Amino acid sequence: MSLDQWQVTDEGQFSFRMLITNENDEGVAGLQSTTVLAAQLLPAGFTGAGNSSEWRFLGSETCTQGGDCPGQWNDLKNGFYEYQTGFSVNDAEGVSYDPGATQRLVIKVGGDALADGTPIPVVNAFVDFTPPDGDPLYTRLIATTESCESCHTDLGQVRHGGRYTELETCTTCHSENRISNPGNVLSGLAHSAHGESGLANFVNCETCHTGEEGLPESDNWALFPSQLACGSCHSAIDFVAGIGHPAQPDNSNCIACHNPDWTRDVHLMADKEAALGQFAAEVVSITPDLAAGTLSVVVGLSNPVSGEALASPDQLPYVNDLRLYANWGTSFDYVTRSASSIRLEQLTPEETVAPGQYRYTLPLPEGSPTAPEQNDGGAVAMQGRICRVADALSPCDDAAALSQPIASATSFFLVGSGAERRTVVTNATCGTCHGDQQLNFHGSRNDLEQQCQLCHNAQMVADATAPNPTASNANYSHMIHAIHTAQRAGYEDLAYPAPVGDCRQCHLQSDSGDSFALPIAESVPPMALSDGTFTSTTAATCTVCHQSDSAKGHMTGNGTVFNGTLEMASGNKGCDTCHGPGRTYDIAPAHGLAPAQ
Repeated sequence: MSLDQWQVTDEGQFSFRMLITNENDEGVAGLQSTTVLAAQLLPAGFTGAGNSSEWRFLGSETCTQGGDCPGQWNDLKNGFYEYQTGFSVNDAEGVSYDPGATQRLVIKVGGDALADGTPIPVVNAFVDFTPPDGDPLYTRLIATTESCESCHTDLGQVRHGGRYTELETCTTCHSENRISNPGNVLSGLAHSAHGESGLANFVNCETCHTGEEGLPESDNWALFPSQLACGSCHSAIDFVAGIGHPAQPDNSNCIACHNPDWTRDVHLMADKEAALGQFAAEVVSITPDLAAGTLSVVVGLSNPVSGEALASPDQLPYVNDLRLYANWGTSFDYVTRSASSIRLEQLTPEETVAPGQYRYTLPLPEGSPTAPEQNDGGAVAMQGRICRVADALSPCDDAAALSQPIASATSFFLVGSGAERRTVVTNATCGTCHGDQQLNFHGSRNDLEQQCQLCHNAQMVADATAPNPTASNANYSHMIHAIHTAQRAGYEDLAYPAPVGDCRQCHLQSDSGDSFALPIAESVPPMALSDGTFTSTTAATCTVCHQSDSAKGHMTGNGTVFNGTLEMASGNKGCDTCHGPGRTYDIAPAHGLAPAQ
């Protein structure tokens, strides 16, 4: 859909022409309905000193062709439609129409069908202009639909039954003179709703306010602190009553203390990032000694800002906790759920290999082989915390020091023709919602891509008595699906922001295809249950969501095993015959996704 020839008539009606085309750019005639929304933008300071620009609702109506239509509708039979609203800007409540102000016109079509039954998808389009038909003198574009959809995938499915698909539509209606509950004005609603989500990256305002070209007021969060916006996160404060903050009757004095530089530094965690940027730790090399059951690991420490090589961890007073974890096994998963570990700040290095490089011996976990085989290997993960005061590294015994996790990292070591464990999800895909390595578990483990699996692997055991045993399992592939579908204990209230069937929201796409594609490697063990039985690998993964009797019956009828012996449940059960890439019921199209390219 595209709009042209918009204007406000002398009588105060919005008039416009729109073009509706199909996927082949052909005009679509016979559209059955349209919805029109309109708002006016009040400039910064107009409603009071310290206030940012604000939308005010002007009116809305829905026209059904040949039925109820408040306005004047004209189908030109070639894809073009002309429309003039029945409502007038002069009748709006809570705002006085100003022809010199920026006006917003939003059009929604679709969600119904043509007379011949052809379905019309929902489409929203908007235009901001200064009457009668000129470019806007100013506007308010703070965030984009694209930034919202980095988590939500489809913004239209968040509320209102999929009718409204663009952020600009949301701002038109969620305005002060349209919404009865002040907390639902968009600038407050968006903050409070996302603040309650607990997502780690929400405290970074630029997660949504990206500052990209075409967003002239993207920096409003720093330029115009307000009781509504700030109070939607800092909810314990009553600004007017002076509870938790000096009393402020309005927004006029906020900027006196909360200047843009201060606000930006606090919310972008500038001090934290500056301190973390002064410490880098990496695994330089890993040498296994299978006969001794050990790994010789060289760790490198440096200050990327100064370029200096750092002393060993036991000599650095600002190192709070620097650990190495190891497990054996890569492509076939790991041998134990109890990875071995050492804490470097508690140890004297065995050798200084080079400036800033130190050697340690890390024991291999129980179950590791004592002699090399053809497809061997394993992984070592590093995690840690450093202490800081403001933007400077500081001794951890300083009472003012804050402890901050560093970015965890996982390194593989291979023996013979062994292969690294495949990548299924990445820190970047997880980071679209959680922030890249901003979600920390067990203190400072944040490499969701590979580190968690050192313990949360196929050696975990599911509760055979649970309503959905797979959802009870702490194996990473089962646990993550159960958490995001609100089935995992402790996560029952989680509201996943995207369609749960969109596997590509989290799973990696690469030249070799989707990481969720079947078959699962035969070497991955079946799921073990607490009653001593086993469930086939693919069946265990799919039943996190597909747990109906009919779904399980389908799986069983095609060879998978529930609650059988290890021998019965092991191996490829042929699910990829129908559900593999390019097959009749390929997982991707079955979940509403395009086939892998």
